[in-house]
Amino acid sequence: MTTALIIIFVVLAMLSPLTWLRPSKRETRTSLVRKAVIADGMRVDLKAPALSDAPKGIVGYRRPWPTERDVTPFILVQDEWASDALREAVPGYRWREESRLADDPDVAAALLRFTRTLPEDALMLESSLSGLTLWWGESLDVESCHDWRREFEALHAMLIDKAPISHKRRPLVGTEPKMPDA
Repeated sequence: MTTALIIIFVVLAMLSPLTWLRPSKRETRTSLVRKAVIADGMRVDLKAPALSDAPKGIVGYRRPWPTERDVTPFILVQDEWASDALREAVPGYRWREESRLADDPDVAAALLRFTRTLPEDALMLESSLSGLTLWWGESLDVESCHDWRREFEALHAMLIDKAPISHKRRPLVGTEPKMPDA
């Protein structure tokens, strides 16, 4: 009897590390969301956002711009992470870098619709050369992301329509040719 208990204990001790390898519920949920947005043509940025004091675990979901458009850059930050000295863009968000389209009523309405659909952990919206990026903590599952993703795509399309056509094609950020080693 004692030998059987020792063998069972040893087997359980050997198998216990395997349970650590199994992904948690949060990891499973975020991987499903990431797979869904990647399948729709978005990119997931795991680098740190452009805020020095941003919380850990913030991830960027980016939709690239067409290379023939010069879309205006801007950064919109949630009030909690923005200085009171910054101008309010829409309720709950302030311009960290203001867009040249900041006073356009169509853009303001699209931003308002978009920010109303965002989860509480949405930190900032960034428009840069590489695309339109939402930085957030991935608190939602795939089904719950539907509303903000629909408004994100509408805002992305509107910003493209309002952008002038560039006379010079620029490469996508990160696709520039590398110089050979000397």
